[in-house]
Amino acid sequence: HGKCDCGKCKCDEGWYGDACQYPTTCNLTRKKSNEMCKNSQDIICSNAGVCQCGRCKCENSEGNGLIYGKFCECDDRECIDDETGDICTGHGKCYCGNCYCEAGWHGDKCEFQCDITPWEIKKRCTSPDGKICSNRGHGQCNCGRCDCKKGWTGKKCEHPRSCPLSAEDSSKKCQGSSNLPCSGRGKCECGQCTCFPPGDNRVHGKTCECDDRQCEDMDGNVCG
Repeated sequence: HGKCDCGKCKCDEGWYGDACQYPTTCNLTRKKSNEMCKNSQDIICSNAGVCQCGRCKCENSEGNGLIYGKFCECDDRECIDDETGDICTGHGKCYCGNCYCEAGWHGDKCEFQCDITPWEIKKRCTSPDGKICSNRGHGQCNCGRCDCKKGWTGKKCEHPRSCPLSAEDSSKKCQGSSNLPCSGRGKCECGQCTCFPPGDNRVHGKTCECDDRQCEDMDGNVCG
């Protein structure tokens, strides 16, 4: 809806906004527009912006762009350290209002130093699927411990609080006769196994107990 000129958008006629994302004339009813601006909690633009023709325009009164997202759900002001005024105290990066700390630092604002090695930190926080604390959206690794976000629990933030099973019961259901949940070949979520790698049907079974890769020879042929 426009052209980029020296780092700024020059919008075509009928469009405006930093990225020419808003039409000057809206063909939507107010009700339809507001419906398109509601987040998963049915709050228009997360109470952090205004809805303009089905798109959220986030309120950044200081012009710093710290509030953003499709529904203005990300507020990077949450990452600013009160004492220093720096984002994540200068020891991490902010993603959608959460600090992800550099090796050797932890805390909500990466304000504390850690006394264990970066390798040990990563090892303690890595879940069976190889992800730190089961995923960026599940939790944050602080000095070798996973601090879970709202809606998640467990040592590696692997268990959704919405699950009717406890983390222990879920793990037992996924374990079956194996010593490990999902036979060490998958991810357990609410008592259900998702086998790794996703989409590879050679690993299958209720608890990922069948691994047909063991039948392949050096050339990848099954049973020779």
